[in-house]
Amino acid sequence: MGLLIFGCGNWMKVNLLSPDIYEIEDFITVEEQEEVLSYCQSLDEQEWWQSEDEEYKKSFFYGKQKIGELPEIFNKITNRTNILFSDFLYIGKVALQRQLGRNFMQPHIDYWIKKAEDYVRFGLVIYYNDEYEGGEIRYPEINLTHKPKARSLVMHGGNILHGTTEVTSDGYRYFSTCFVRGSVNKPVILNQETFSNVEQSDGSAYP
Repeated sequence: MGLLIFGCGNWMKVNLLSPDIYEIEDFITVEEQEEVLSYCQSLDEQEWWQSEDEEYKKSFFYGKQKIGELPEIFNKITNRTNILFSDFLYIGKVALQRQLGRNFMQPHIDYWIKKAEDYVRFGLVIYYNDEYEGGEIRYPEINLTHKPKARSLVMHGGNILHGTTEVTSDGYRYFSTCFVRGSVNKPVILNQETFSNVEQSDGSAYP
C-alpha cells in the first residue's frame, strides 16, 4: 500500500510494510532534519552520559539517550504525531537517541501495562539520518528487515517483536522514539484520511 497524505507542509507517503507496520516517508522536513542533526552534533560527548540515576547507568540506553530538556523542535515533532490518529489515550514525548557503532538492540516488544486498562498500542521511530551501515529495524517473527530513509517514521503494533541489526560503520544512527497508548474505553484509532482501507484493531487482544 502506498498512500499520499498532506502534513507538515509537504506530502508524506505511507507504505504498509506488513500488517500493523507502517513506514511514513518525509514525516519531517529537510529543514527540521538539519535542525535536529545540528543539535545532535553540537552536543558534547559527556552530555550523553550525564545521569545521577545509578540504575539507568546500568541500562542499555546509558550513553545512547539524551537526558533532560530537548529543544522546541522535538515538541513540534511530537505534536505532529497526532495527525496519524483520530483518537488515543496518550502520546508520549519523543526521546532523542543514538545507536553507536557496533551497537544493536535485542528483539523486544513495546507493549507493557502501566495500569490495568492502559497499554502501548503503537511504538513510533523517527529516523534523522541514514548515512551509516547496518542499523536496520528487524522483525524476526515475520522475517522482515528494513532500513528506513532519513526523515521517515516507522510505526508498529506494540506487541510485534522487533529489534535492530548492528551498526557496522563508525557513523551514529540518530533517531527518536515515542509510544502511543490506548485503553479499553479509549482505544487508539488510526486517522482514516491517512490510513484508508486499513482493518484496525483496538489492541484488546494484546497479551
